[in-house]
Amino acid sequence: MTAIRTKLRHTLVLIATTVSALTTTSSTGVHSAPLPIGCGFEHVNPDHHNGATSLYTYCADTFILIRVDTTLDSYHTCVGPRGTLRFFPSNEVKYAYHVPIQPRLITASDGLQICSATQPPV
Repeated sequence: MTAIRTKLRHTLVLIATTVSALTTTSSTGVHSAPLPIGCGFEHVNPDHHNGATSLYTYCADTFILIRVDTTLDSYHTCVGPRGTLRFFPSNEVKYAYHVPIQPRLITASDGLQICSATQPPV
């Protein structure tokens, strides 16, 4: 019974996300790509994500630092509240995950905090 409820819940979330993506337009009048359902790192079909092969989605209201492992090296990058980073084939990303290090933030001219262009080294 629990498995049926879980499948039903996942199906309903997928339907709601799809309907929202189809009925919401950006300021340019172009439909946005569907948002991922899960939080964290996932490999995705580039045909459904404007060429992106993987995503890191953060589902909380704070800033975090993630480590990104590629075929050549690793680096840290900042993810903003409820943010999604898209990785493309040229990035050669194998995996990305949260690390317990405070990201560097700066205050924009409008007073909002944003991720700094530089982050702590790996």
